[in-house]
This record gives sequence, structure tokens and C-alpha cells, in this order.
Amino acid sequence: MIAAHPRRAGLEVVTHPTPAPITADSTADADDARATTVIDQYSAEHQLIGSLMWLSADSARPLLKLVPDNAIWRPLTRWAYELIRHVVGDGGTPTPPAVLAAARVYPASDALDPAHTLTATRHRQLALYLFDAYAQAISPAAAATTYAREVLDQAYRRTFETCGVRMQHLASSGLQCESLNSELTLMREELADLWVRSQAAAPQPSAPRDRAATDSVP
Repeated sequence: MIAAHPRRAGLEVVTHPTPAPITADSTADADDARATTVIDQYSAEHQLIGSLMWLSADSARPLLKLVPDNAIWRPLTRWAYELIRHVVGDGGTPTPPAVLAAARVYPASDALDPAHTLTATRHRQLALYLFDAYAQAISPAAAATTYAREVLDQAYRRTFETCGVRMQHLASSGLQCESLNSELTLMREELADLWVRSQAAAPQPSAPRDRAATDSVP
């Protein structure tokens, strides 16, 4: 039976010098994001984010090394994961307040305008998401590696499907066979990288016990 883990301090929203007014539309957007989180609270990605925020930097670092950012599918979840990576990389512990504060410094990698100031609506969406992920984490210390492998397995399947579609389009594009082979090599390398990462996160089989030693036990 897994012992209950102690709760950390509650999530604190970092204040902004000139916050944008929160309108009815912005509140609705944040509520929609939270509704999606409730639906997906048992997804591997969501559980991985929540679990990482329960871990120390030393415990989180191997998982961050194992799972690349692009293995996370949902944009808001991917940004939260990137922020956790930044916090740990800067030597901090990835608590929800620390991750939320990092959002002021590190925009999402897929942001259309990285230099754009973080809006109050976006900040609130992230705060709600981090709070939910942290509160809904199930057995974070014991199951974090399992969540990491599930994320990698799902990323492998998505990439496999994407590669199949790309191959179909390339086949009808009129490219020379040499170019087609180069594209195929890149796809194989991408899939192989995810496969190796997934296997590294798999449970390792226990070593077989020595028969003589077993027989000698009364």
C-alpha cells in the first residue's frame, strides 16, 4: 500500500504589475480549459505533469531527460512541461508556484509571438491547469515513470501514424527515389528515438534467483 504523500503549500498566482482586466469572455475561456482538464485528468500527460510537481529536482531530472517536449501532445500541457524543465534547469524545485512564476519568463515554444506579454487570461488558464494537475496526481512518486512511458508510447503511435501519412504524400509528390529514401531515413530515426526512450522507461525484469540458494532456504 502506498503511503499518502504530504501536501505542499497551495498554489499562489504570481501578481502582474499591470494585469489585463478579466472579462466574461476570458473567464469562459479559462472555464473551458478547466472543463477539458477534468475530462482528461487521468490521461498520462496530465498525470505526468502533476507528478513532476510533487518531485524534487533530482527526482524529476531523469524523467525530463527521458521525455522530450514534443512527446507532449496538448499545447497547454506541453507548455507546463517546458516550464517544469526550465525550473529544474535553473536549479529550482518544480512546485506549482515556481512553475507558474516561470511563465513570466519563458513563453511556450509554439507561441506565435514569444515576445508578447503574458495576458491575464492565459496566466489564469495556466494557473488553473497547474492546480488541477497537482491536485489530481495519483501516486506521483511511485507512478511517475509509468506515466512517462505511457506518454512516450502514445507519442510513438502518433508519430507512426504521421509518418504513414507523410509517406503517402511523398509517394505522390514526384520526388526522386533518392529524396524519398532520405525522408524515410529521417522518419525511421525519429521513430527509433522514441522507441529507445520508451524502452528505457519500461520496468526492468527482476534478476532470477539462484536455484541452489532457493532450495537451501528452510
